[in-house]
Amino acid sequence: MTTAALFPDAPAVAVEGERKYVSVPWDEAEALRAALLKHGCPTTLCLDPETRQARLELWPGVKPEAVLAVLEARQPGPRAPTADAPTIREKPTIPAVTDPADQICI
Repeated sequence: MTTAALFPDAPAVAVEGERKYVSVPWDEAEALRAALLKHGCPTTLCLDPETRQARLELWPGVKPEAVLAVLEARQPGPRAPTADAPTIREKPTIPAVTDPADQICI
């Protein structure tokens, strides 16, 4: 998942007639649909390729609160390092050779 926020403020469920849906980022739509399904919240992925907008329509019986809880849990945030997290070590920098005399090999 990217470090940028999935949702600028917070995910929200919109209602159009009998349909309930949540707008999601185009690039994350399929992964979010799969995550919701894994947590017992089936949805239908709706894509508009002209505008690159995506939304997930909740199936009948799916509780909007459950959907929002899953999506909010996927929001990136500050995380404490864990024992499983790899340690990032920077390589030491090698000074650049600036004097042409230093490049002569005898």
